Amino acid sequence: MRFLTTLLFTLPLATSAVLAEPMLQNPFSSKLNDDAILIDRHVFKTAKVPFRSHNGTQPFTNWVGLTLDYFYIQPVFDLVKSTESIANGTLRTRGEAHITVITPPEFDKILRPVGVTVQELNDLATMGPKRDRLQRAKFGVECLGRVQVVTQPRNVFQQAIQIILKDYEDLVDYRWDVFTLFMKKGGNPALFDPENFSPHVTLGYRHRDLFEVDGVFKRKNACIRKIVVV
Repeated sequence: MRFLTTLLFTLPLATSAVLAEPMLQNPFSSKLNDDAILIDRHVFKTAKVPFRSHNGTQPFTNWVGLTLDYFYIQPVFDLVKSTESIANGTLRTRGEAHITVITPPEFDKILRPVGVTVQELNDLATMGPKRDRLQRAKFGVECLGRVQVVTQPRNVFQQAIQIILKDYEDLVDYRWDVFTLFMKKGGNPALFDPENFSPHVTLGYRHRDLFEVDGVFKRKNACIRKIVVV
């Protein structure tokens, strides 16, 4: 009787282990999990990823960002691209990953006109008492987001898919220091709001990336799937 009781007690545990076994497969391949997408927690370890300067001569080529290791982003892109209900067709990628902290329009239209340089912004990100502050910045993952719009004048359907972020106070702190620099240069405080900020990681897009000037907002409003950090 004791043997039968023990058998009946252990059988559900054994069955549970068998049913759970598929979950023990490599979680870093970003498989869909109950409509959620898995991402490797090592994506947050950016301190050893080199900071990259983005300084060009053309519009939209000057900006500041936190560089991510694409090794941990590519599995998410591959999954999203192969999931028709998400990708909705062709999805292009830049083959790299970053979080834009100062956008090209902010630099071109607001910061550069008062004399702020990309080098000064880079120095704020990498030098002084807050050395390498951007690459050491903390942030969290909110969800998988998607924005769609029809652009004119050619009536072209556009979409971009991104990882929406949360808990990014370190990035906002950097933007406040940029605001201080902007004010020292004689900038108009009404033109630059350090907290008007929608950090995300672009995974891919249909034709080109989309921005607020296109009328889209990459925040919680754009969430379409949960992302689980494993």
